[in-house]
Amino acid sequence: MKKKKSANLLKTLGNFIADMPKQMYIVAIVALFLLVIGIGMAVVRNTATKETLDLSEYYNVIQENEMIPVVNGTYEEKSTDNADGIYENDKAYLRIDYVKRIIDSGYVYDKTEGVLRYVTDSNIITANVDSASYSVDKNNKSMDAPIIIRSNGEYYILVDFMSQYTDMQYGVYENPSRIVIETAGYEKKVATVKRDTQIRKNGGVKSKILTTVNKKDQVSVLQNYGKWSQVVTKDGVIGYIKNSKLKKAEAITVEATLPERKYNHMLSDDKIVLAWHQVTNSDANANVESVLEGTTVNVVSPTWFYMDDNQGGIADRASSSYVDYCHSKNIKVWGLVSNLENKNVDTATVLNVTSARDTLVNNLIAAAITYNLDGINVDIETLPESAVDGYIEFIKELSVKCENNNLVLSVDLGTMGYSYGNYSPEVLPNYVDYGVIMAYDEHTIGDEAGSVSSITFVKDSVKSCMNTFPKEQIILGLPFYTRLWTQTATETTPTAYSMEKIQEFIEDHNGNVVWDDATGQNYSEMVDGETTYKVWLEDANSLSLKIEVAQKEELAGIAFWKLTQEVPTIWQTIASYTK
Repeated sequence: MKKKKSANLLKTLGNFIADMPKQMYIVAIVALFLLVIGIGMAVVRNTATKETLDLSEYYNVIQENEMIPVVNGTYEEKSTDNADGIYENDKAYLRIDYVKRIIDSGYVYDKTEGVLRYVTDSNIITANVDSASYSVDKNNKSMDAPIIIRSNGEYYILVDFMSQYTDMQYGVYENPSRIVIETAGYEKKVATVKRDTQIRKNGGVKSKILTTVNKKDQVSVLQNYGKWSQVVTKDGVIGYIKNSKLKKAEAITVEATLPERKYNHMLSDDKIVLAWHQVTNSDANANVESVLEGTTVNVVSPTWFYMDDNQGGIADRASSSYVDYCHSKNIKVWGLVSNLENKNVDTATVLNVTSARDTLVNNLIAAAITYNLDGINVDIETLPESAVDGYIEFIKELSVKCENNNLVLSVDLGTMGYSYGNYSPEVLPNYVDYGVIMAYDEHTIGDEAGSVSSITFVKDSVKSCMNTFPKEQIILGLPFYTRLWTQTATETTPTAYSMEKIQEFIEDHNGNVVWDDATGQNYSEMVDGETTYKVWLEDANSLSLKIEVAQKEELAGIAFWKLTQEVPTIWQTIASYTK
């Protein structure tokens, strides 16, 4: 009976199809065909690929001994054909330039002499290329492999050596060689894998497989993209995983394993009133009594030392009797060293070459001890970009030796338009006792006529410095001088004047003085035939406003360039600062 019914059903269906119009018949066939295709495509689309991507290809491994660094969840594509890391004699090495840029900028390598330097809060570490030996100050130590090696023209540092000074955790893995580094303080989100699954190159099941993770494995979640997240595995594979395969991520901070560094500072309990004394020859030291008479300074910085050759030698115009006189008046002496006087000296060479830098540091410390100085003031200007590393290393090494000899270390800092940014301000506050902002030369030779130090310029300079320097380490440097601008039809020329001399000039030219709110200064403009003179004055009124900035921001002190350019009465205004 059932067979008969089935036969009748098929016969009926056949008759139905046979009786259909030809067009309807074609439409039905096409629809059925499309339905089958659609189902097939859906099946294919939702079927995960099992194709894998070789990690050597993924990380663009070129060199035979290349090692891929993954730092704090980040793999940086190589900027050159040279490897960022190599694996030599079962030891991990990282390219020094890469280390400085990505991990720790404190490593400074001198290619001229093959010397590596690193400075902690209290020690100077020295290592030489191709040597396993190194020194911490004067103590000799050794590793079980060369600390610095050269490969393909690049210099690499032993990671085991780094781990003594750079607070980090790391692991080394194979196929291909890679090192996974996490630095102390790195904040990451860690999730546990729910069940065995794959890490893919991109989000989506059609993306190639990079590696497999197992249930209970942990991964660091870098970014959540809805159904997928970018993660990094424990062995440094960065890829994508389905969020459905992960438990909720938890925030974790990588803990420090090295002792916390403690940077000591010799800071004054009293507000500092510093003035620079320009000493151009040794005979000028005899004038110290008359120069300081009537002032209220408690620190004087004579311009005694400057770089005098490319081997670290210094010119010395210092005087013990000068220091003795100052000490008798309870005035401290911070000898100044600069790079401006001898134009034949190449600042980059002195600072970058280890032996020259060592000689410079040792000469300064020896002079400070010989003359019984209280401190050293560093005034290195027009610093070329090539000398930045050497400069910072110079300050660090000088700092350690100043602390060992109870010497205050201060550095003069530029402001807007000056090379302050090149001085790595985020590093300096740890190593120097004071940063002195030279809040002047707002307008100088080559500029349009304008103020040497407007109140806005001073405020902006202080604000900029306070982004990196603690207020208790900032001294605000102000000018005793001004510039007279001489304008003709063809040129504008500035000339520096002392407070007294500019007043005489204005009187001689019957100039009127009016207050300028914009600059916070008295202004005078004089016309003599086809020549116009303009000047923004430094006087008691302008300096009072600037000193108020130091008071309001609770800075460590104020400083003035330079002694003998002030009028005697200005010290009454300055005295109000310390009161």
